[in-house]
Amino acid sequence: MIDSFILMVMCLFALLAIQTRLLRNAIIHLAVVSLLAAFLYMRMAAPELAIAEAVIGSGLVTLLYLAALKRNRVYTIAIVGNGETSRLADRYMHHIERTNALHEIRQFFLVREYEVQVVFIPETLEQALRNEAYDLVIQEDDSGIVAYTDDESYVMMELEMLIQMRGAQSDLRFARYQQTGATLQLIDPSAG
Repeated sequence: MIDSFILMVMCLFALLAIQTRLLRNAIIHLAVVSLLAAFLYMRMAAPELAIAEAVIGSGLVTLLYLAALKRNRVYTIAIVGNGETSRLADRYMHHIERTNALHEIRQFFLVREYEVQVVFIPETLEQALRNEAYDLVIQEDDSGIVAYTDDESYVMMELEMLIQMRGAQSDLRFARYQQTGATLQLIDPSAG
């Protein structure tokens, strides 16, 4: 009875590993499958196999996968508040999370298997643009959502081109900036 339950849970985690969109989650699901297999080997009186499965399958292989995945860059999207008071901050975060623009950005990264993290920051736009930890800075203004991207980021240029190709379907506009030393300069896309 317990053995069949363990097999069903192993199958469930194997399916989760196949179906998940994030590679890090797939690696964790596979580690759980290996641990359950090690437990199953222990129940079948094969302690040598259990130890080997736990050490190699769950430990070493998981670490190798995670080390390889670490080479995959995490893109940080910073969302700058629009001057709303702190009691409206949760409502503003939910509003931004539901926008079509942020959904399109997430889909862009998901298709390319890039990992993305979205952070809401209490900084001004200029502070956020100067912070090198943010790959993309988003702020909502009166005419919609503006995404500020570094002029040298090829991934962000690809995102901008994709959004521009979609045209009127997107409520997202791009603004490029260039930082040289202490000066921060916004680049007018119509000037080039």
